Amino acid sequence: MKPFRNVSIDKKLSLVVILLVFSALLFSSGFIYFRTYKAFESVVEDNSKEINKQIILNYESHFEEIRETGRYIEIETSKLETANQTNLYSLYNSFATLNADIISISLVDDTGHVQATSYSSYVQNSYLTEHEWFIKAIENEGVYFFLISPNKKVFLNTNEEVINASKRIEYYIDGVEQVGVLLIELSTLKIDTISKQSNLGEDGHIIIFNDQDELIYSSDSNCIDSTCLSNVLARDLIIGGKFVEINGTDMYMSINTIHGTRWRIATFINVEIISSSQFTLSMLLFYVFITTIILSIIGTSILTKQITKPLNQLKTHMLEIQNSDHLYREVDIKGQKEVVILAQAYNDMIKEIRRLLDRLVEEQNEKRKTELIALQTQINPHFLYNTLDSIVWLAEQKDNEHVIEMVIALSRFFRISISRGKDVIPIEKELQHAQYYIQIQQIRYSNKFDYTFDIDESILEYEVVKLILQPLIENAIQHGIHEEYKGQIHIKAYQENGFVNFEVSNNGYGLTKQKIEEIYEKIASDNHESVGLKNVVQRLKLYYGPTADIEITSELDKNTTFKIYYPILKGEI
Repeated sequence: MKPFRNVSIDKKLSLVVILLVFSALLFSSGFIYFRTYKAFESVVEDNSKEINKQIILNYESHFEEIRETGRYIEIETSKLETANQTNLYSLYNSFATLNADIISISLVDDTGHVQATSYSSYVQNSYLTEHEWFIKAIENEGVYFFLISPNKKVFLNTNEEVINASKRIEYYIDGVEQVGVLLIELSTLKIDTISKQSNLGEDGHIIIFNDQDELIYSSDSNCIDSTCLSNVLARDLIIGGKFVEINGTDMYMSINTIHGTRWRIATFINVEIISSSQFTLSMLLFYVFITTIILSIIGTSILTKQITKPLNQLKTHMLEIQNSDHLYREVDIKGQKEVVILAQAYNDMIKEIRRLLDRLVEEQNEKRKTELIALQTQINPHFLYNTLDSIVWLAEQKDNEHVIEMVIALSRFFRISISRGKDVIPIEKELQHAQYYIQIQQIRYSNKFDYTFDIDESILEYEVVKLILQPLIENAIQHGIHEEYKGQIHIKAYQENGFVNFEVSNNGYGLTKQKIEEIYEKIASDNHESVGLKNVVQRLKLYYGPTADIEITSELDKNTTFKIYYPILKGEI
C-alpha cells in the first residue's frame, strides 16, 4: 500500500468509510434486488398459475355442463321403446333451445344414418361413419369425445367452426337394443367468451390444441395457423409453466390439460410488469445508493474533520516549533479524548523542553562570559607587556614627564578595561579607552604619527564588547607607521544598515592581497598568531553572532583599513 503512505489520515479515513459503505450498499442492494425480483417473479408466477387454473376450471365447467346435458339426453333416449325423429325431435330441440351453446343434437345409428336430430330438416350425409367423432365414439364405450370441426356443421351446409361432442349410447327400436352415437354440436363462442373474460394482460392469449398437436382454438387473431402452435410446442414444455418472450413481450406460459377432452390449453399472460417493476426497483435502488453515498461522503467529511481538525492543529503547531517564538507557546486543543491527552502530553513536553532550553541558555551565557573573560585576559597582558616596555624605555631615557603622562593614561586605560567586571560598555567608553591607548603609543613612538577621530555621536550610547578597538589601533601602529614620513591614523565609528562599524586606517606601506588573505586565514585558524585580531573577531561573533566580522582593505604605499562591524541589538534601536 505504498501509494497511500503519504495520504493524510482524513482522506484515508474518508476513503475507508466510503469503501465500506459502498461495499455494504452494493451487497445489500444486490441482495434486495435479487430477493425482491425473485419474490415478485414468484408472486407473478403464482398469480399466473392461478389465472390459468381458473381459466381451465371455466372450460372444464363448460364441458362438464355439456356432458351432464348429454347424460340426461342419453337417459331420456334409452327410455323410449322406439327412437325415431318423431319421438326425439321435441326432446332434442328443447335442450338445444334451452342451451345457447348447443347448435344441434343428433342420434346416428351404427350405419351412419341419422335416427333423430333437433333440426326440422337437414341434409342427409351418407359418410358420417367416416367422421372422426363417429369412429372414436363407436370404438370407445362410455367416453365423450370433443373434436373440432373447422369446415362446417355436420347437417347444415354453412361455413362455421364447431365443436363435436360425441358418445356411444344404446337405444331401442321396437324393443330391440341398438348401438349408435349421440352427437352434440357446440358453438365456439363460449370458448371465446371465457377467453375474453380472462385477464391476461396486453397481448395475452389462449391456445387450445389436441393430443395430436393440432390447433383447435386461438384467442390471438395473429395466431391462427400451425406455425403459431409450433412456436408453442418448441418451448419444450408439455405440462407446467415458464417465463417466455413472445414478439418482444415478456409472457408467462402455462400448459395444462382440460379434463375429459384430451385437449391441452396454453395460456399466455403478459408479465411485462416484472420488467417494469425490475426497472423501477433498479432505479429506486440506484437513487437510494447514490443518495446514501452522497450522505456518507458528507457525513464522513464532517466526522473526519471533527477527528482530524485537532490533529491538524497539533501538527501545524509542531511544524511551527522551528520558530523559537512558538516553542514557548502551548497548544490549546479541544476534541476527542485521545487527541486532548496527546495535546496535554505535548504541552508537558514543551514545558520540559522550555525548562531545559532556559537552563541551556543560562549555561551558554555563563560559558560565553567565561570565554569573553578568557579572551580579555589574553589581550590585557599583551598590551601591558608592550606598555611596560615603553615606560621602561622612557625611564631609561630620563623622560620623566612622559613617564608620568604614560602612567596616568595607563591607569585610566585599565580602569576602563576593568569596568567593574562588565563585559560590555558604552561605545563612548570604548572610544575613550582607545584614545588613552593611542596616547600611550604616541609617547612611546615619539610622536611619529598623528591620529584623528571621526565619530557618529548617535551611537555613543550604544553598548559594545569592550577592548575591540585597541588591538586594531595597535596593529595599525605596528604595521602602518612609515619611517620616512609621519604616519596618520584615522579612527571612524558610525552606524549603517543596522550595523555599527569601526574603521581604523593608516597611511603606511599597505598590504598585498596575498598578505590580506594570510591574515584572514590566521584569524580563522586555531593557531596562536594574530592574537589581538583573532580575539576581537572571536569575541564579536561570540556576543553578536555570525554576522559580526572583520574586513581588511589596502592600497600599496597608500593606506590600509581594518573594519569591524556587528549588528545593533534590538534593545538599542
